[in-house]
Amino acid sequence: ADGQAAMETEASMLLKEIEFWRYMIESRRGTISEQATERMLNACELAQRKLMLIDSTSYEIETRQ
Repeated sequence: ADGQAAMETEASMLLKEIEFWRYMIESRRGTISEQATERMLNACELAQRKLMLIDSTSYEIETRQ
């Protein structure tokens, strides 16, 4: 159960990170370099991939119990 709680906490943090990057990308559009936008998009996509991994791991744990 502790592992599940830790994954839920990490998933919550990743969701907040994804929201942050989306806000930064939208709010800075047209005012920053293309390279800076690309880096923010990459950071957002990385957080999304991590979240998908946590969700799939969480699903596997639930189905094993």
